[in-house]
Amino acid sequence: MKEHEGVEPNRIEFYKSTHYSSEKGWSSPEAETNYNKMRDLRARSVSEENPMTIDEIVDNVLGTRSGYIKGLGYGPKPNTTTTTKRRTTELEDALRRAKEDAATTQHGLQERLNVAETEVANQQIQIKTLTSELGTLRARQEEILNQMKRHFIGSSPSRYMEETIGSRLIASEVSLHSSTSQS
Repeated sequence: MKEHEGVEPNRIEFYKSTHYSSEKGWSSPEAETNYNKMRDLRARSVSEENPMTIDEIVDNVLGTRSGYIKGLGYGPKPNTTTTTKRRTTELEDALRRAKEDAATTQHGLQERLNVAETEVANQQIQIKTLTSELGTLRARQEEILNQMKRHFIGSSPSRYMEETIGSRLIASEVSLHSSTSQS
């Protein structure tokens, strides 16, 4: 600790100074492993976009307990407002993006629903129109059939003529019905 006189060491160096001595070495293999993990994590973290603070690194390696700071003992926890603000900002950004994505998706779905409703309305109009046309055609067909019956009955057509005309009318009605059903 003599090399740091007058300057408070960071928690990683403080950990080393309390667990390592130049005469005896590390107090335990676990202490050496923990120190090396902290140094490695610090080196990797520096190159990241949002580097971890020293307190975060120490807490990550040594763990935390309420009211207790590993390497420092009981006492007030170091100020981590920077970390908290950074994490809060990250969460707010993620929430904002999620809301934007949800709104975009909802807008797209609403547009698709509107298109589908318009198509259904148009199809219903077409069905009504075709039904009306079919009714008109059936009425006209019935009228023609009645006229033909009156004409041929009045002139006493042969049975062969009645069967021929009747089968042709039935065939045309079936043809008309199947063509309107396919539409």
